Amino acid sequence: KQWYQRRVRGTCQYNMGTDQKWEVEWSKFDDCAFRLKNKDTHMCIDAPGWSSNRPGINLIQYPCEDDQGSDHWFYFIPTQDRMCNYKAYSNKYLSGNVSGHGYYASLASAQQACSRLGAKCGGVTRSGYHGLHYVRSGTSLKYSSSGETSWLKGDCSDAHYNYFEQEFM
Repeated sequence: KQWYQRRVRGTCQYNMGTDQKWEVEWSKFDDCAFRLKNKDTHMCIDAPGWSSNRPGINLIQYPCEDDQGSDHWFYFIPTQDRMCNYKAYSNKYLSGNVSGHGYYASLASAQQACSRLGAKCGGVTRSGYHGLHYVRSGTSLKYSSSGETSWLKGDCSDAHYNYFEQEFM
């Protein structure tokens, strides 16, 4: 019992007053996105785990970011979805922002958003400077002098997720 008490106070728990008061907050921009927010501190954790490690702290909390490209959002994989094929082009960009969409931290989340947008989205462009991914309305590739890479959207189809095989069918 003494070891347990010492362990809990020393390294297993950072702050018993706030570390265990998490809530799920659903996104207003995507039905499959949510984040974990601390009820006391009103701070969030990063989804892919970009937090720096510090001894004695379970989760490092950051001010919550509302942008859909923030790494504070977790995404459920829907059981049915619209999936499209994409072809990569180095040193090319697509023009035209898609209204209501900013940047995405990962290529997979940007392509998923583009697939769901249907004809409104022509593909995804990754910034050569910041590595952020943007959904684009244009379908004509243009030369990029800043090292951008674009993925032009191809054929799309409805897909169903097989949870046993952990893949779309």
